[in-house]
Amino acid sequence: MDRRAFLALAAAVPLAARTLLAAERRMLQMNGYPLNAETPLELLTDYLTPNDLFFVRSHWIPRMPDMRTWRLAVGGDVNHPLSLTLADLRKLPRAEATCVLQCAGNGRALHTPILPGVQWRYGAVGNAQWRGVRVADVLARAGVKSSAKHLHLFGSDDPPGKVPPFHRSIELSKAMDDCILAFEMNGEPLPSGHGAPVRLIVPGWAGDHWMKWVVRLEPQAAPQTGFYMDTAYRWPIKPGEPGVVFKPEEMNPLTAMAVKSNITTAPARAKIGKPVEIRGFAFSGAPDITGVEISENDGKTWAHAQVDGRHAPHAWRLWSFRWTPRRAGMATLTARATDSSGATQPREAVWNQSGYLFNAWHSVNVEVTS
Repeated sequence: MDRRAFLALAAAVPLAARTLLAAERRMLQMNGYPLNAETPLELLTDYLTPNDLFFVRSHWIPRMPDMRTWRLAVGGDVNHPLSLTLADLRKLPRAEATCVLQCAGNGRALHTPILPGVQWRYGAVGNAQWRGVRVADVLARAGVKSSAKHLHLFGSDDPPGKVPPFHRSIELSKAMDDCILAFEMNGEPLPSGHGAPVRLIVPGWAGDHWMKWVVRLEPQAAPQTGFYMDTAYRWPIKPGEPGVVFKPEEMNPLTAMAVKSNITTAPARAKIGKPVEIRGFAFSGAPDITGVEISENDGKTWAHAQVDGRHAPHAWRLWSFRWTPRRAGMATLTARATDSSGATQPREAVWNQSGYLFNAWHSVNVEVTS
C-alpha cells in the first residue's frame, strides 16, 4: 500500500481503532465493544509507559468532545460559575505528576472463583507523566462555598440505551490536595482514547476516579449518586471468604490502590551457577515503595532486590534482582513489595465480588539445567 492509500484508509478509521491497529502486535485486546486493551506484562519495562502501549479502558464507545467547541463548565456550590476553554486552562500555572494509573479491575481474571467483567490479567496498568493544571487552581477561580465537601465529575461519553451514565464524585479534600486536570501525557497532547482534551488525574487512587473527557466539575455538599457510586466500585468493610457477596451498604467506595509488584523480565531457562537478571515494577496507593523482595522457596526466605532510583509520589519503582541458580529443575521465583506505609504485598489477594485490586504475590517459573 502506498502512502496516499494508507493515509486515506487511516482517515476513515476511528481514532480509537487506529490506536489499536498501530499496536495490534503488542496490545492484548480484551473485547471489541467497547475497546479494552491491556499491555503485555513483558513490555511494561520502562519507567514511563509509552502512550501507544498504555492500556485502554472503555465502558462503551465514547462520544469524543469537539475540540473546537469544548468547554469546561464549573458550577454547583461556587460563587462564580465558569466556562473555560482549553486556552483558558493553559493560562493557569502548570502542574505535573508522574504516577501510576491502574484499572480497579486489573487482575480480575486471576481471582477464584471466576468473576464477571473485563478479564484483565496483569497489564491494565501504566506509569506516565501527566501535565496540566491543579484542580485547586481551577476551583479557586470559581470560589468554592464552604458547604461543598465533594467534587462531582462529568464526562462527555454518553452510555447506550438505558445504561446508567458514568457519573462519579471524589472527596473535595482529595481533589484540592493533589488532583490535576491533565491535557498532556508523557510530553505529548493527551490522546483521545485517554480522555482528550482533559482528564482527571487522582494520584494513588484506582482508575475509576480518573474521569476521561471531562466537561463539567461541580462542588457539592453530598457525594454523587447512581450505579457507579452506590453499587459499583465499592470495597467490603469486612472482607469475607471467596464467593461471599456483600450488599452495597456493607461496602465503602474504593479509593487507594493496594501495594503490588510484578515480574516483567525473567528467562525461561537458566544454567546452574550462571547469574541471570530478574526485573519488574512495584507501586502502591501509598506515596512510595520502600522495598521489593524475591523468594525462591515459596516465601520461606527473602532477598532484597535493587530498587531503581527514579521515583515520584505515587509513581512505580522499577527493580532488578541478580539471581544465581543453585540446583537443576524447575525453580519458582516470587516477588513481593512493601510500601512507605509499612504494608506488604500479601500471598493471597483479598477476594471481593467485583474482582478489584488483585495484588497477590507474583511468581514465574524458570527451568534450570546443568
